[in-house]
Amino acid sequence: MASLAFTTTPSPQFPPFKPKKSHKFTPTHLTKLQEDAKSHQVLYKSYFHHISSLCKEGQVQEAVNLLAEMELKNLRVGPQIFGELLQGCVYQRALFTGQQIHAHIVKHGDFFTENEYIESKLVIFYAKCDVLEVSNHLFRRLLVQNVFSWAAIIGMHCRMGFSEEALLGFVEMQRNGFLPDNFVVPNALKACGALMWIGFAKGVHGYVVKMGFGVCVFVASSLVDMYGKCGILEDARKVFDGMLERNVVAWNSMIVSYVQNGMSEEAIEVFYDMRVEGIEPTRVTVSSFLSASANIGAFEEGKQGHAIAVLGGLELDNILGSSIINFYFKVGLIDDAELVFSRMPEKDVVTWNLLISGYVQFGQVDKALNICRLMRSENLRFDAVTLASLLSASADICNMKLGKEGHCYCIRNNLESDVFVVSSIVDMYVKCERIDYARQVFNSTIKRDIILWNTMLAAYAELGQSGEALKLFYQMQLEGVPPNAISWNSVIVGFLRSGQVNEARDMFLQLRSLGVQPNWIPWTTLISGLAQNGFPDEAILVFQQMQEAGITPNTISLVSALSACTDKAALHYVKAIHGYVTRHNIWLSIPIATSLLDMSAKCGITDQENCAFDTILSKELPLYNAMICAYALHGQALEALAVLKQFEEEGIEPDNITFTGVLSACSHAGLVNEGPFQSYGL
Repeated sequence: MASLAFTTTPSPQFPPFKPKKSHKFTPTHLTKLQEDAKSHQVLYKSYFHHISSLCKEGQVQEAVNLLAEMELKNLRVGPQIFGELLQGCVYQRALFTGQQIHAHIVKHGDFFTENEYIESKLVIFYAKCDVLEVSNHLFRRLLVQNVFSWAAIIGMHCRMGFSEEALLGFVEMQRNGFLPDNFVVPNALKACGALMWIGFAKGVHGYVVKMGFGVCVFVASSLVDMYGKCGILEDARKVFDGMLERNVVAWNSMIVSYVQNGMSEEAIEVFYDMRVEGIEPTRVTVSSFLSASANIGAFEEGKQGHAIAVLGGLELDNILGSSIINFYFKVGLIDDAELVFSRMPEKDVVTWNLLISGYVQFGQVDKALNICRLMRSENLRFDAVTLASLLSASADICNMKLGKEGHCYCIRNNLESDVFVVSSIVDMYVKCERIDYARQVFNSTIKRDIILWNTMLAAYAELGQSGEALKLFYQMQLEGVPPNAISWNSVIVGFLRSGQVNEARDMFLQLRSLGVQPNWIPWTTLISGLAQNGFPDEAILVFQQMQEAGITPNTISLVSALSACTDKAALHYVKAIHGYVTRHNIWLSIPIATSLLDMSAKCGITDQENCAFDTILSKELPLYNAMICAYALHGQALEALAVLKQFEEEGIEPDNITFTGVLSACSHAGLVNEGPFQSYGL
């Protein structure tokens, strides 16, 4: 079988292959290529270090300009450059610049967008800038999560007030095999403190002990802060005392915890311990110290705090300035508060509100209104606190025209839905004797919290409209709002004001039968009401039951009990209460000392009158008046005149009660002509 001839004619489409001469690199060429590569690497490193340095110095835009310069020179930009730029945006919280860099990364393609390093940097950048949706979206798309991305997400949720989400992330992080470090744990503790989840917090504390993070000053400070927010001061102090190293953050956490829980004396003590240790206070330290001083009226301590701020060169910002103003108003030094306000370079709405509320507190309504006008001239808008102060001022001077103007402002600026403002509006109309207007505002409010219900209840109670108060009390329960001690107290007050003692007593018993332990407010209300309605025996019995129930009597409770004893002239009860105030060292209270003087005089115990009067070092007009009236009751005119002369020497102006007491004393002793009435133009 003949075979087919095979020809080797070249294809017309593919010309025959002709091998080309290979390039021969001479040693000179190789050296040049190596030098070019080395030069490129040196130039890249130079740009990288320069960009990194600019980012750390906060010059992000200059660093971005260098990136553009690199691209013009055709220098290849690696992921590290973009990572440094994003980190620079994190330092400055430069959201817009960071978004531009993100767009540049996307433009460069998947090589960069899918780079693990850049993905993590983008998550951290958006989380640090508090861009919730974007950061969460990028985080869930991460191919590889790490501790840094988890820390950023948990920290963002914590900062933005999403505490539950932060703790869920803390749990999920561990479930996915990542152990929280000493940067994550403080955020988890902060979230626990915000939610007051003490059980979860103790679990985190156990993790801290297990991992040995307790030696970290920031973790330990977070533990102190968390226990303080949860109200467990013993554990907070235990952690604080166990710290090997304590920086200013740790000291601040302990001081703030005491202040937040009303333990102002302990806060002041810790502040002085901090000074002994040589730790320089910050604005937070001094602000907390001033708050503690203001709470207990510690005049000298507060002045020292202000001096420390001045000598330490602390900036008079809104936080520190507001604390100083608050202190001076609390101790009654209005001129000093005004001076501090005038020297503040910048003032926010909180600072203006503090000045307005301070004036209202001291009845200087005209000044408060002038500050409001000045505030508006500075293009600052009134907020709920401003309006509440204005409405309170309107209520105090019964100026319904001003109150209505404030009400109209609330409506125009959509503030009428704020429960705090609505409560102030209701209170204003009540004090202006228009409870019908108050009820209309109350009825038109959609969201009514316990404060608003109690405001309306208290209004009916003060007017003695016990029937309306009782109906409202049942209505709030039908609408799913459980009454608290103040609600019950208002109903009891309503009954007592209208003379319905039996109903008041039954309401109090009903409160106790529900398993609710009344605090001192309902107890004191019942004691005072029984005494005022002519039931001193029962008032004293209730006072005894109050102590048996474990409720510690305060100043108001003791004054109420003393009023019952005065009416009854029961010497053994008088001596018992006298012994109680002596044992508990509460003689320094002017109301108690005044009540004891009055009670002792009516019971004929003259020795205790002098004892109570002499014990008080800083005497005020009510105490002097009580002493004069006591002497008048027993016809001791010369002693009454001696007391009058004593407080005249101290520069205290007498009032009508003073003159009535002196006149009574002199008339009983036949010494009317001896009285100092002519010197006062009487």
